[in-house]
Amino acid sequence: MPYIEVEKGIQYYYEDVGQGKPIVFVHGWGMNRQVWERQVVDFSDTFRVITIDCRGCGKSDKPTHGYEISKLADDLNQVVQNLGLEDTTLVGWSAGGSIVMDYVTRFGGGAVTKAVSVGGAVPRYTSTEGFDFGVPQENVTQTLAAMRANRPALVRAIADGCFHQDVGQPMKDWFFNNFMEQSWFTERTMEDLGKIDLRDKLSDISIPVAFFHGLHDGVVPLSLSEYCVKEVQGAKLVVFENSSHAPFIEEIDRFNEELMSFIQN
Repeated sequence: MPYIEVEKGIQYYYEDVGQGKPIVFVHGWGMNRQVWERQVVDFSDTFRVITIDCRGCGKSDKPTHGYEISKLADDLNQVVQNLGLEDTTLVGWSAGGSIVMDYVTRFGGGAVTKAVSVGGAVPRYTSTEGFDFGVPQENVTQTLAAMRANRPALVRAIADGCFHQDVGQPMKDWFFNNFMEQSWFTERTMEDLGKIDLRDKLSDISIPVAFFHGLHDGVVPLSLSEYCVKEVQGAKLVVFENSSHAPFIEEIDRFNEELMSFIQN
């Protein structure tokens, strides 16, 4: 099976299909690469499609350290470099959006030439003085407490909350089961989401970026993406009117069309 060493002794699992310009898909907190199944199938006829399991998730190693967003962005950089990618588009969902945008502020403009945040917790997940767009800090505190008390129940609530439409119980169960493959230590990523702040770095982004967001997103507020497009020169905002936190599942056809258009244009 394909693995990349992102740090001494730490292996990332990845899958690599198709030929053409590369697209690297980065899943959200605690999830894994399987969430991108429709994008892998639909884009691999035209592009080289790479999906990864982040540290602590899926088939990747599950160490006790390195779960900060900046460290996960460093891991992503190792994937890009080890695979020798060029003219690459990064697509990150939720916390994966945070990882991708952290990467772009530090490494963008080289191997990576475009980036998409999908319901991303960018530029910061929590509200603070002078910034009213995120969730209250106590939400993160309560989530961490709930995770420590009953992780399966908390993960079930997150999985079910990703959808606006009635996607059916099998889809919710599939999401839940994928979430439950996470390491216990991924709670440290959730904790870091309550601390990160990329506001001062948004104006430094020099590559084309897009922010995709579900209108009914109850996990990451749409207002965060609306803020970002005002701060990043030339950024594009795409709102999915019939989606919550997972428009790549709730509105597959439109999501793929919008992503294809952004990459090709």
